[in-house]
Amino acid sequence: MKAETKNLTVRYQDDDHLLLALDRVDLTLRPGRITALVGESGSGKTTLAKAMMGLLPKNAETEGAIRIGGREITALDESALNTVRWSQAAMVFQNGAANLNPVYKVVDQVAEPLVQRQGMARSTARKRALCQLEKMGLAPVFCGRYPHELSGGQIQRVLLAMALALDPPVLILDEPTAALDAMTRTFIAGVLGELAGRGKTLLLITHDLDLARRLADDIAVLYLGQIQEVLPARRLFEPRHPYTLALSRSYPGLDAVRDLGGIRGDAFYRLAHAHPRNGHAASSHRHVISAGSHHDDSHAPEDGCLFRPRCTQAVADCAHGEMPIRETDGHCVRCLRGGIATRLVMEGIRKTYGDVVALKPTDLTLRCGEVFCLVGETGSGKTTLAMLAAGALEPGGGRRTFDGRDMTDWIREDYPSLAARIGVIYQHPAEAVSHRFTVFDAVAEPLRIQQQKLGGEALRGRVLAALTDVHLSTGPEFLKRYPHELNMGALQRLCLARALVHDPVLLVADEPTSALDPSVQAKILKMLLGLQIEKGLTLLFVTHDIGLARKIGDRVGVMLDGRIVEVGPADRIFRQPGHPYTDLLIDSARGIGGSFPDRVPVPGKPEQGCPFRYRCDRSTPECGTILLGAVDLDSGHHLAWCHHPLAQPSDSAAFRDHTAATHFFPNKGGFL
Repeated sequence: MKAETKNLTVRYQDDDHLLLALDRVDLTLRPGRITALVGESGSGKTTLAKAMMGLLPKNAETEGAIRIGGREITALDESALNTVRWSQAAMVFQNGAANLNPVYKVVDQVAEPLVQRQGMARSTARKRALCQLEKMGLAPVFCGRYPHELSGGQIQRVLLAMALALDPPVLILDEPTAALDAMTRTFIAGVLGELAGRGKTLLLITHDLDLARRLADDIAVLYLGQIQEVLPARRLFEPRHPYTLALSRSYPGLDAVRDLGGIRGDAFYRLAHAHPRNGHAASSHRHVISAGSHHDDSHAPEDGCLFRPRCTQAVADCAHGEMPIRETDGHCVRCLRGGIATRLVMEGIRKTYGDVVALKPTDLTLRCGEVFCLVGETGSGKTTLAMLAAGALEPGGGRRTFDGRDMTDWIREDYPSLAARIGVIYQHPAEAVSHRFTVFDAVAEPLRIQQQKLGGEALRGRVLAALTDVHLSTGPEFLKRYPHELNMGALQRLCLARALVHDPVLLVADEPTSALDPSVQAKILKMLLGLQIEKGLTLLFVTHDIGLARKIGDRVGVMLDGRIVEVGPADRIFRQPGHPYTDLLIDSARGIGGSFPDRVPVPGKPEQGCPFRYRCDRSTPECGTILLGAVDLDSGHHLAWCHHPLAQPSDSAAFRDHTAATHFFPNKGGFL
């Protein structure tokens, strides 16, 4: 049975204001499929679930349509709604124990729908309820207890048994695995998978992104009452919308390798209210207040993107007009720029120094707001590629495009405006700052070069703000110090302040922590990643430390002999590397010895074939004569330039295993 919402808007009356909880939501749930609804707390997930069940409070105003099995339910009275609830659609509520009656035994509460909706004799209903609870994994000894005598996992099994009592075709579950242990979560997930396999229509509301990816078919992402993206579940960690990407960074999944990120800024509430003006019709505004504040009299325009204040790629046009949701390649994305935008594209970029080929024709794409790590041995071309990306070197060929504009033309026509959009942290901090500059002058220099009209007080304010961002003193004595008077940690912070003082959108960091001890390195990196999130920076991070790349990178590019040999999501590359060279780097980082050849290629000398073939135990004659193009290991997301990759192209088959539910109770033979 299909369930759907069309243009659904829900507002809660709050004195003379209306809290806008859902804003024109279109969502379709189909039989045999699990749709997961994800988003931050307060995004409207539970409101949507209650609206579909006709359970909104009296102060709620609803517009739009809700249909279950083709029947419109928004205009039904309570009596008519009761013919839909339990028998056609049922809901498992959040906060388990709070939704059970504390003075009734759980078996009687599971039996209640059978008695009330089907008129079944209470004794018969009780037997059916006992059977249902046992199929949910609750032993008979617990069935006669009161809710307060059961654990959280047992309560959740009771609620699920109650929802399934009348075998409804539509099931809505609000955080059914929250605060449960891993074994109980697995059992609940198995039950849901088996129900979907039997043709049930399921809406799963969850904060558990791993569960959503493994169990669901489709995922809808909700933000401040608006659907921002609908995508296939298997692509949750490769999204199109910046908000979905930020959510995925924030989740501590078992497969995640990078440290937790976050979303800059705070979510907001949306309050709509009206001001009558001298007999004219009321003028409607959207009132936006921070979730952490108590009062704010500012008004936000009715149009524009809701996520714009927190977005890493917002442009001026994002503040105006309607933000329609568009569908491309199985994704539905509400974004003016069509999803996560591209910051920098380098195509066929190469660089030579005399007879030495430092960089062979190489492609690289950086997306807005991501952390891209370049790893590889010394001399592999990492710094050369990074400085070409920063505009600090002129390429020997190829094309660079920054924010849609040719970089070579931009440098020729207006270099200061391009330089103001790119910050650079060089490899050796002691050599990156003139020893004649004070701390103040070192940080102010980029502003003086790029923004010559900046006044004295404005210049001082920008410098002090940059120093504050990197946790350096702004006292007069410190501002007068010279670089040689600073320790290495403070000097690196100074270089970071210097790179960020002009508010760039791209930060290129070349081995920024290689000269630091581990404790200082950890502090600098934590601060750098915090600034990357809060400022929405795209970060190109060069490091020879593959363990460090594993902890901070969204994507990783592996370089060897002047070219990239593998690129892909960090979790995929470290879990299942495609190129044998990447595997060797990972083993070396773990202290596992690699093989070393009798003969190696001369760095910088052009050679046919794969440069790793001398060290590769998978090498064949063709590896020495032909340089293979990229092998697609995961729908364009994971590429390896290798004749015999370690990983194979991923299977796009469904993630769900509908038989998993009977793993713990193989003799139960199903659930209903």
